[in-house]
Amino acid sequence: MKIQRTATAGDFIRAKTKSKNVRAVITQIAYFISGFIVSAGAVFGSYAPFGGSLVAAVPSGYLISVTSGTIFGYIIMTPSGSFRYVATVLAIGAIRWTFSDLTRVNSMRLYAPAVAFVPMLATGLVLAAVGDFQLKLVFMCIIEAALAAVAAYFFSRTIKLSFGTRGLANLNQQEIACIVMTLCILLLSCSSLQLAGISIGRIIAVSAVLICAKYGAVAGGCISGVSTGVVFSLSDSSLSFLGGAYAFGGLLAGLFAPTGKIGCLLAFFVCSTVMAFQSGDMTVVLGTIYETAIAGAIFLLLPRDLGNTLSAVFAPPTDKTHSEGLRRSVIMRLDFAAQALCDVSSAVDTVAEKMKKLFSADPSRVYSNSAEEICSNCGLRVFCWEKQKQTTLSDFQSLTPALKKNGKISEKDFSVRFAKKCCKSREMAQSINKNYEAYLAYLSAERRVGEVRAVVAGQFSGLSEILGEMAEEFKSFERFDSACSERVSCALKEEGIAPIDVSCRIDRFGRMAVEIETVDFHSSNVKNAVLSKAVSRACGRHFDAPCISLAPNRCKIQMSERASYDVEIGSCQHISNDGTLCGDSFNYFSDGLGRLVAVISDGMGTGGRAAVDGSMAESIMSKLIKAGLGYDCALSVVNSALMVKSGDESLATLDIASIDLFTGDCELLKAGAPLTFVKKNGKALRYNSTSLPAGILTDIKFSHERLNLNPDDRVVMLSDGAVATGDTWLEGMIENWDKESAQDFAKSVVAEARLRRTDGYDDDITVIAMRLIENEEDS
Repeated sequence: MKIQRTATAGDFIRAKTKSKNVRAVITQIAYFISGFIVSAGAVFGSYAPFGGSLVAAVPSGYLISVTSGTIFGYIIMTPSGSFRYVATVLAIGAIRWTFSDLTRVNSMRLYAPAVAFVPMLATGLVLAAVGDFQLKLVFMCIIEAALAAVAAYFFSRTIKLSFGTRGLANLNQQEIACIVMTLCILLLSCSSLQLAGISIGRIIAVSAVLICAKYGAVAGGCISGVSTGVVFSLSDSSLSFLGGAYAFGGLLAGLFAPTGKIGCLLAFFVCSTVMAFQSGDMTVVLGTIYETAIAGAIFLLLPRDLGNTLSAVFAPPTDKTHSEGLRRSVIMRLDFAAQALCDVSSAVDTVAEKMKKLFSADPSRVYSNSAEEICSNCGLRVFCWEKQKQTTLSDFQSLTPALKKNGKISEKDFSVRFAKKCCKSREMAQSINKNYEAYLAYLSAERRVGEVRAVVAGQFSGLSEILGEMAEEFKSFERFDSACSERVSCALKEEGIAPIDVSCRIDRFGRMAVEIETVDFHSSNVKNAVLSKAVSRACGRHFDAPCISLAPNRCKIQMSERASYDVEIGSCQHISNDGTLCGDSFNYFSDGLGRLVAVISDGMGTGGRAAVDGSMAESIMSKLIKAGLGYDCALSVVNSALMVKSGDESLATLDIASIDLFTGDCELLKAGAPLTFVKKNGKALRYNSTSLPAGILTDIKFSHERLNLNPDDRVVMLSDGAVATGDTWLEGMIENWDKESAQDFAKSVVAEARLRRTDGYDDDITVIAMRLIENEEDS
């Protein structure tokens, strides 16, 4: 029998140590190759100081690898001056080794530039001495040593940044410039690699400038253009025009970034071609044209996702402390205002209860008012209201049952005793009837005032919830991208849309949401696909179709990044008795925050009145969700609207399914709605809960059910007309739903529900069928 050995802690440590050793070897090889490549970078035709710069800048642990690679590179790539540069590299290495124990000195920013400058200048002056210290040679030695020092500074800063934990988007402009200059020097080393006079290094450089200009706008184009232009113009006197060509070309490409890749490319191409004629050499001009054309082809073929990070890298610096403080201040004020409104709602309810106790209506006031009217001038007043007061009051109280039953009394309803002693019984009966009618009117008015008071208090509570949800929403967003907002605004103007305000928000998961406010927006003029493409191009991210909500003279457009999932959705509706007005109303839409929302509302009964209630509830709910309100807050508003719509009772059910297309999380919310079916793993699951429709009580809440959906899971929502004869048959249909489309399945359910209705009654039927699918990637 074979015995399996159990892994021990020692095995884990050894494996981890082996992994570290492998990484260390790979890093040493990478530094060796870097030294070899950088040594080939030449300026002014024959000066190659950058190998020494790298040796001066690298950490001590990689000094031997870089020194070896640099020496090997100088011997292979620059054989004519290799002796001098090898000596320089060895001198720099010796200085580094000598001062390696002085940690404080090594950590100084000017240490690497100084170590590169002194040996490079010393060896250069030795060669100048051989040439009798010609002034030109001396100046060139000083310039070369200065370039070595500057390059060493860039190298040292870039290496330190590479060992840090900050991402590119969190670097400042100076740090980005250091990285760009380091990359330019590496590209300069590749410029000597040529095919038919076309430099591979310059092709890569032009591609980099175009990418930075497209996704970094003017800032990206300027930084990359100036950096590559300066470095490549120093490589040879015949290429001095590249300084202006790349710098000005990067600027123009950044300015034309909103027009797309082709606009960037054409701007750079025209600029570089015009500047190339400055050289006076048609061979150079043609080489520049070919290099730009090849770089442009590479640029056009690169995927759009490549620029997502660059957009954030070249964004203008923002005062994060100020913006974070402002965000927290807004959140604090919203929270405080929400709590204050909640206290107002509670205070209104408390005061109303106390006032009710102090000034409540009393039926005995009916009798006292009548006695005041009839008995005040009666000669028997002393006898009835002073000598026999309790007897008289008792006689009046005996009339209460007849008043409540009939709403009025007559002389016959008085007791015999009262009739004998009262000579004005007919007038008394009439007065009591009149005062009782006034009493009933008072009760009705008080009840109505109570209802209005409850609605008003509910509105205070609703406003409190709205402000609280706004505060929570602000908390969920990490930061606002102002540069991206400006690019979106420019893109909208090009599409004929006049934005009032644009906000690009990034949440804690790194997902961006774009919110746009415009003047009157006619979706027929600009297609959703065009709008989505324009915003995606401006932000360097893929966005879903927009969610558009309208208000008087205003339009709000919300968009979220394209999610991992999509929903295939189908719907079908049958109107009772094949009429024109349906008591059911439904809608489904993207809320602009990465969620698909489906809503069904069923008004009470059928026909016109039910159609008004159902349509009103669904319409208000959909508009409020699109406007950014939470579901429970929106339900409070719908409930209040139904209660104050008219004096008649108005009620409607609400059934909502909200699917998060990033995570697959699904929330089912019901207010008096029937069950919802969810098909998972081939099984039809029922989700039903007890809840009340909107429009009945002032305080109403959704019932909530939460679940997670996987690709190919199905959700079926329906109105009560679909399950009037039971729902067992529907469970079987859903479990057998496989290849049929969502639209065809919804039609099949409606048709089957109608066939099963055999009681002669025809009800409104609405079915929404949904299937979660993987989102297709853009081609």
